[in-house]
Amino acid sequence: MKSIITGLALVALGSTALTVQANTFGSRWNQSTNKDISWTYVSAGYAKATLDNIAGNDVDMNGYQLKASYLLSDNWYLHASYYDVSGDLPLLDDIMGLEFEASEWQAGLGLRQSVSDNIDSFFEAAYVRSEVGVVGFENDAVNGFVAGAGFRYLIIPELELGAALRYGDGSNTDSSTYGDITLRYRFTPMFDLYVNYQFDSDASLLGTGVSVHF
Repeated sequence: MKSIITGLALVALGSTALTVQANTFGSRWNQSTNKDISWTYVSAGYAKATLDNIAGNDVDMNGYQLKASYLLSDNWYLHASYYDVSGDLPLLDDIMGLEFEASEWQAGLGLRQSVSDNIDSFFEAAYVRSEVGVVGFENDAVNGFVAGAGFRYLIIPELELGAALRYGDGSNTDSSTYGDITLRYRFTPMFDLYVNYQFDSDASLLGTGVSVHF
């Protein structure tokens, strides 16, 4: 199954958890615990997908993304996301005025575990459905799954770093492994600004927006 990154690459061209050692940042740290790493939130923001070397050019697609997570218990959580992007492709746009569109949604279950006072590790899996095609025509759909493992590290109470390695496989597609990095800045107990970057050898997806925590 594919993330939107691998789904886009397909159209254009036709687990162990990670851990890091905690550091202390003097008085700013103020004994924060893993309870400050929020697993119940909704996010919305801008998304930009880039496809490498399509007809000799890099192709950018722009749109939006939505994400959500809900902590069911101390360890289990639900997660879901949706992406929708579109953009011009070389030759097709110049000759026929056409553009590509791509969307993907996923929903699944995750397991989190406290590694230290300020680090959570996690493993998650999800069902994914991707759709890609030319605007105005019927889209092709790909169904599959994605699994990933990683960590979330509360560097200081306001700043969090997350990283994961993910694997996707789906119907009529090749499997892929890709990286996923997230940086969050919590400017109030309820709101944060985030930047997320997913990447493999052929494509990338950059997202930025606002999360609301509950």
